[in-house]
Parts: sequence; C-alpha cells; structure tokens
Amino acid sequence: MPPLQADVEHPTRATLSCPARSALAVALCLAAAAPCAARALDRFEIQVYTADVNEPGHFGLEAHLNYTPSGIRSPEHPGAVPPNGTGRLTLEPSYGVTDWLELGAYVQFLAAPGGQYRYGGNKLRTKFVVPEKTQREHGIPVFLGLNAELSWVPTSVEQDAWATEFRPIVGWTDGRFLVSVNPIFGFTLTGPDRFRPDLEPCGKVAWNTQHGFSVGVEYYAGLGSVLDGFSPWDEQAHLVLGVIDLVEAKGGEPSAWELNVGAGAGLTSATGQHGIVKMIVGRSF
Repeated sequence: MPPLQADVEHPTRATLSCPARSALAVALCLAAAAPCAARALDRFEIQVYTADVNEPGHFGLEAHLNYTPSGIRSPEHPGAVPPNGTGRLTLEPSYGVTDWLELGAYVQFLAAPGGQYRYGGNKLRTKFVVPEKTQREHGIPVFLGLNAELSWVPTSVEQDAWATEFRPIVGWTDGRFLVSVNPIFGFTLTGPDRFRPDLEPCGKVAWNTQHGFSVGVEYYAGLGSVLDGFSPWDEQAHLVLGVIDLVEAKGGEPSAWELNVGAGAGLTSATGQHGIVKMIVGRSF
C-alpha cells in the first residue's frame, strides 16, 4: 500500500546509521540467498486433467467457479488481492482440432470483499493426447497427454505477469476406478525468478458409483523451485478436496454435460485457501 511504503522508505533514507545500514545489507543478502517460497497454486482453475478432448470440429465451454471462505487475509505481494472471502470465475472455451489436439483459452475474473471486482487475466492453451483408438491398438494401459499454457495476469493475481505451464497427464481407468496424475511444472517469463521452474503436482482418485456420478479425492501441491531443492514444508502449498463428478451411468449414454463439485482445505498456512468450495460446469457442442 503506498502510504505504508512512504512511511517506511523516507525515514529509512534519512535516519539509518552505518551499523543499521550494514545490518540491512546483510539481511538483504541472506534473503536473496535463501530458497524462494513456493508460488501460489492456480486459484482459478482447480482441476485435475484427464486425456479427453473435444471431438474434431466441436466446441466446448466450461465455467470454473470457486470461493475461499477462509484464507490468507494480507496481500502476498504488493497489489495482490488476498484469498480470504474472494470468489473466482473462469470461462474456458475450447475447440477440438483432431482426435489428438484441442485448443483452448481462459478468461478470468474475481470478486473480493468490499465490492472489488477485478479482471483476472487470460491464458491460451494447447492440449495433446494419445487417442483412445491408439491406446487400444497398441495395448497402452494408461491414458497420456500434455497441456501447455501461456498466461498473462495482473498483479492482483500474481506478482509476475507472464508465465508458462506444462502439464503432463498420466492416468488409468477401468470404468469403475479412475486415477490421474498431473506433475505440473512451469516458470515465469518476467520478474527476478523468470525461467526458474516450479513443480506443482496434482492428482485425483475417483470411484464410479454406476449411478451417474463418481466420488473422489483431489490433491494439489506447490512445492517450490526445482533448482533450489523445493521449499520447506511450512512454505509449501498443499490442498485436498473431496469431489463429486457427473459421469456416465452403467449402460447409459455419454452426457454432453460436465459437472465437478468439491470442498476442501489447505494443509499448511502457506496454502492461501484454508477452506475452499468449487464447481466446474461444462458442455460440448
């Protein structure tokens, strides 16, 4: 906040003694040498990917909504909107190009306490998958894919505006159980930590009840910089949610609709969202 910055900076320049300046210099050097804390998890798109894409020539649209009833109350960097009491909306249009390629985008918005309504930035993505037909023909027992993103977000969301994300997709399903893992890594393209990759893995385990819905658990983590050997546990983000998904009922036809609802909590104080509820609604056309 500008008033605080003025109150701190001007007296420091005028009154710091030589020993104080030396101590400040040592502190800054130690801070620079210390491992960086884990970046905040993506608070707009809380989703574990599987290797499904729109059919060629077909469009899809998803709306991601989530709300943090309890979370960090102070800005995590200058200009940031704290998670506590903040709701988020992401619109995600997509288009199936081939049976192995899908293109998509994200348009993000947030609503914070006190009537703050903000534009949350946008992303472009490309998703590559191994088609189901190829899996069957070559006896591949798991589904495989890769989602790549380029994002620009304002300082109300992240400290560094431009960033990338690469999301490998590995999973298995037998129609009754589903396991999917996304060992996400990415790096900023601007700022002091640009091109230094962070690891943010997520995963999901779900059980199809055969009654049109599944129940499961999703897990998200922000472990910090790969090059610095990751952050200490209390500086990492760890988020666990119980979820329910709309799925194909036994003997039923696949639905054009998608629904994912969940609620959960952070396991560390650095997670940001100490409590969270979310919903994803989507449809293919």
